[in-house]
Amino acid sequence: MQFMKAVFLLSCLLIVGHTHVNGFDLLKLLDCGEIAIAAGRKVAVNLVPLIRDLGKCANFNLASNANLDIKGFLEVVNQFLKKATGNQKCLQTLLDAVNGQVQPYVKQIKEAQCLP
Repeated sequence: MQFMKAVFLLSCLLIVGHTHVNGFDLLKLLDCGEIAIAAGRKVAVNLVPLIRDLGKCANFNLASNANLDIKGFLEVVNQFLKKATGNQKCLQTLLDAVNGQVQPYVKQIKEAQCLP
């Protein structure tokens, strides 16, 4: 097993050693991927509070006697989505919050010229 790990590591080093493959910069790709992962992490960490705020804004109340087996869970999600998407103001607030979190990373991606 250790031999396989060593072969894999050396293969990766050989690939990274040639950073320009057909005009494609692997190190730049890794940097851009790191920025995108950081942006995704920022949104993921704040996802529960964002959804909670969306539910409050849309006045969504979960019944305390809700049956939360898989079918019941899907029904609750369906009700939540109907209520949340029916209120444009709440959706705009959610999108503005996500935009505020992701905007610094978008600026980094533009500065790094990740997109052609």
